[in-house]
Amino acid sequence: MKIVVFADSHGRNAGMFYVIERERPDSVIHLGDYAEDADELARAYPALPVYRVRGNNDYASDAPLNAVVTPDNVPLYLTHGHKERVSMLSPGHVARRAREEKCAVAFYGHTHRALLERSEGGVWVCNPGSISLPRGGPASYARLVIEDHKARLLELLDEDGERIGAERL
Repeated sequence: MKIVVFADSHGRNAGMFYVIERERPDSVIHLGDYAEDADELARAYPALPVYRVRGNNDYASDAPLNAVVTPDNVPLYLTHGHKERVSMLSPGHVARRAREEKCAVAFYGHTHRALLERSEGGVWVCNPGSISLPRGGPASYARLVIEDHKARLLELLDEDGERIGAERL
């Protein structure tokens, strides 16, 4: 199973559509700012599961602030990150919340900067960056590969699919 993860699209959806057409994922995660963009993806690809959370610029959205989703029975923690007070360098609260929710992988956005690291508690934490308004790097997204009900590979990629970073889980 292949999942692509986007954050901080801010109403600029061309990059997401480009990635979905190229990657042909089994599902999509959108981490907020703008949650309506996730709704647009769901309308364009009605057979594609789209998971979403609300960001700090999603005022009228009914999306949750955070969620645990379980594609192929793998629990993933999703949040935009603004309520966990993420900074450019520290996703610590996100990792803590993921551990509390018994998730080995956590995704967040908000900073517009791609990041992939393992926390002290063993949780893999990933910010896919921004697909439309990146800061300090290229437009980017994440790809998670799940095999045999386990997260196996987590990658950061630029909008053209070139690898920025990767970890075998």
